[in-house]
Formats: sequence, structure tokens, C-alpha cells
Amino acid sequence: MISSVHNYDKDIEHAVKTFWAVRDGGKGVLAGKTLHAFLEIIKRVVKENGLPDAEVHTGKNTSQLPGFFRPHKSWDAVVINNGELVAAIEFKSQVGSIGNNFNNRSEEVLGSAIDLKNAVEEDAFGDDANIFAGYIIVVEKSALTAVTPKIQMKYFPVMEGFLLDETQREKEYKKGGKGVYPSLRGISYLHRYDVMCKRLMLKKLYTAAALVAVPNQDHHLGAYEHVSAETSIETFLAKLTAHCQVAAQINELRKKDL
Repeated sequence: MISSVHNYDKDIEHAVKTFWAVRDGGKGVLAGKTLHAFLEIIKRVVKENGLPDAEVHTGKNTSQLPGFFRPHKSWDAVVINNGELVAAIEFKSQVGSIGNNFNNRSEEVLGSAIDLKNAVEEDAFGDDANIFAGYIIVVEKSALTAVTPKIQMKYFPVMEGFLLDETQREKEYKKGGKGVYPSLRGISYLHRYDVMCKRLMLKKLYTAAALVAVPNQDHHLGAYEHVSAETSIETFLAKLTAHCQVAAQINELRKKDL
């Protein structure tokens, strides 16, 4: 049975509730697994869209994939069907201290993507590999992530899309008498994550990248928002749904060719 992405709304709310419950002191089998319920959504998408027998691996020793710049990398979820890699997905979150952690998250996601992309190009998964690379990051929506920090690079201008007011670029964002650029207000940390996700997809490092903004209040409600339609969790699931359906169709055609 092919399911609709709209059926996952309640599942996403539940995943957000679980995220906060675990962070706020969850115990038992889910202790430390803040994003476990998001993994369950991925499993449901895979199973309900043509790949009922696919294996979804999550353990450190079972979700390792070959890299190009390193021997292997453990992904948070690896989907394998008939011995072929269907999807590799990373789950991350950001609550609290944001400045340095944003840079750390950026470096992590870039490293994983570039390593996998090059491994695919070098036939680590066969010359006809069709792999969905996914990234989901849950970020607290609060006064902290709404802060618009200053861009303070001296000798080179920041690229377009990172200034809070891009109209300042032509008027005020010029080198001064000392040969340096002035400090100007940049976009918020939450919007930095949105730009990052969009550009990860633009450069085809990830098939889909989702930013789930979760208000840091009334955790029991499971409220969540998207910053842009392109990086919404709904769009992510729609892309994964389509990918699984295509993989299933390829499998059916292969059976007829035998």
C-alpha cells in the first residue's frame, strides 16, 4: 500500500514529544535516544512504499558504510534492500549553546556527505547505485536561536544570503579606509540552518535535508514548525517516499528481466 505524506503528521508530533521527553530526563530503553521516534517514521515510510522487506540498520556495527576519505562511517540509519543500499540518513539536534555548535554541526554534515558522495562516485556501491542521502536536524526555536549575530569578517565579504538585510550589501557593506569590511547584522542561527540545508541539496550532497524547528515551551504538545517549505520534514518524507517507490519499481522490472 502506498501511503500519503499527510498521514505522518501525528507521527511527527509524537516524535517531537519523545524528543523533549527524553531530553527532559527520559529513562529506560529510550534514555539518550532523543531522535528514536523520527527513526520509526523513516521505517514506516520505507515499509509502506514498496520495500516491506527492507532492512533498516541503526546499530554502530551494522550501519557502517564505506567512505572514500576514511575506511567507514556509522550512519544513524542505513536502509538495505536485496543487498543494495537504498538510503543513508543522519539525525542531529541542537538545543542550548548555539554559536560553536552550529559550526560543529556544519562540519559534521559536510564531512559525512562529501565522504559518501565520493565513495558512490568511486563505485563503492556498484556502478548503478541509486542512494537517498538524508539529513534531519531538530533545532530549538527560542530567543537564543532567533539571535541575529554580527558578521565580523574583515578582509572578505560574506556570501549572499547571510546578511540580515541584503540591501545593505551595495550601500554599506564596503571596505572602509582601513581596508576592512564593517560589522553588520547577519541572519539568525535558525535561518543559518535553513540556508545550510538548502545548499546541501543545491550542491547535491544530500537528496533531502530537513530542519525541524521545535518551540522550547509546552513540550508535551509536540509542536513543530518549518522555516521554509523546501527544508520541511514533510518535503523530506515526500522525497523519501518517491525514492522508495522508484526503488520498488526498479526491483519489479528486474524480476521481469530474469
